[in-house]
Amino acid sequence: MRNFPKLFLKPNFWIIVLIAAQIAAIIFLCFYLPVFLPITVAFAAMWLLTAITSVVLILRCGSPEVKCAWFLIIATLPVAGALIFFIATVKPKPQGILKINSAESGLARAANLYCGTATAGYDRAEYFSTGMKFWDCAISEIEKAEKSVYIEFFIIARGKLFNRVTGALERARERGAKIKIICDGVGSAFRISRRDVKRLKKSGMEVKIFHRLPPFPHSDINLRDHRKILTVDGRVAFTGGVNLADEYVNIDSPYGFWKDTGLAVYGEAAKVFEGMFLAMWNGSYEMPAPERGEKNCLPYYDSPDCKTFCEDALVCAISSAQKRVHIFTPYFCVSEKTAAALTFTARRGVDVTVIIPHIPDKKYAFEVSKAFAQRLKPSGVKFFEFTPGFMHAKTVICDDKVFLGSYNFDFRSTHYNYECGVLFEGETCETAERDFKDSLSLSSEMQSGKLSRRKRLSCFLLRLFAPLI
Repeated sequence: MRNFPKLFLKPNFWIIVLIAAQIAAIIFLCFYLPVFLPITVAFAAMWLLTAITSVVLILRCGSPEVKCAWFLIIATLPVAGALIFFIATVKPKPQGILKINSAESGLARAANLYCGTATAGYDRAEYFSTGMKFWDCAISEIEKAEKSVYIEFFIIARGKLFNRVTGALERARERGAKIKIICDGVGSAFRISRRDVKRLKKSGMEVKIFHRLPPFPHSDINLRDHRKILTVDGRVAFTGGVNLADEYVNIDSPYGFWKDTGLAVYGEAAKVFEGMFLAMWNGSYEMPAPERGEKNCLPYYDSPDCKTFCEDALVCAISSAQKRVHIFTPYFCVSEKTAAALTFTARRGVDVTVIIPHIPDKKYAFEVSKAFAQRLKPSGVKFFEFTPGFMHAKTVICDDKVFLGSYNFDFRSTHYNYECGVLFEGETCETAERDFKDSLSLSSEMQSGKLSRRKRLSCFLLRLFAPLI
């Protein structure tokens, strides 16, 4: 009898209780079925809908983490959960499909099969350690535009930077350059007005809003164009984490110093980014294979209707790293296969270090990042917080390779968003590594004190539903 209270804490006890309750309910229904027939039919219909929805969920492609989160919603919200699932996961129509016919091998071959891109030569590449440097160079290139300027950003917001960029675009338009602009309907919602869009169109520019914010919920609203692309005359392309808004150049600093990274690439590789833009503008685009040179890079992209190239490429690079895996990211919310690659690599003795923000822009996202970080820290993965402010850079360095683009280190970027990036080796990687060390010197190691029960519960729930947010 002394050990009887401990029995209530054992999982097996409650499993037996639940089985016994189900058996009792079945026996009860067998004796009193005619009386409770309407209720029985209703419960049977709910159970059948839940079972069918669960089977559909299992048969669909997708990560196990996303499926588990959806299954929990379907199981705990009978009927409503099934309806939410079917409404929110309508398969998107193919969009932004680029096709380059090129004979590739290795990682480039996978990129060609996943997303249709190819290895491309470049004359030079310039790495930017801040958003201000990114936009100073981008505006100077727009001022030289003669044929075309293509712009695609998640956020385009009115302000001082917007006025500088649009002024340069208007002058380029006067010189005869075609101006095409894509901004995301959610990212740019309430940040750029209809009056601003009309003014751009009146100046001779073409503007498209990707999945405009609708008056009623729609499944497309979950699929965002998170890419950052700016190309000029097909000779130079810009990409990275920087958007077109004042906070990215620290004119407006709501979260301390805004740290970002970006890159300009000159030469044949710029044509691939131009192809990515035109694929999004037209729905699809086919172009000849770019020429290769003494220096080559690999542009790539992901979209919800194709496989996740970036995540698989990162897992491959992390798993084969011998010296270092250094990561800048504003949000850290990774899949099981990425977490396994990071932990195993750290246990092999490789330096695996991640820098996240100290001042977050979204508190719930920061808590998700810390919840995932606490899980990986015991394996030797080191986490630091960028103390001057918000870390928005999106860069992963694996030995002598650097992945740089619009991707966050989270489920949304690898499964729901339209994203883009580029893989470099050599000098560009070393420049990014120097920037990482400079940022690390300004960061403090993330502390992991003992968490309260309430905090542990919130971390558990955040990790559970993170794949859906």
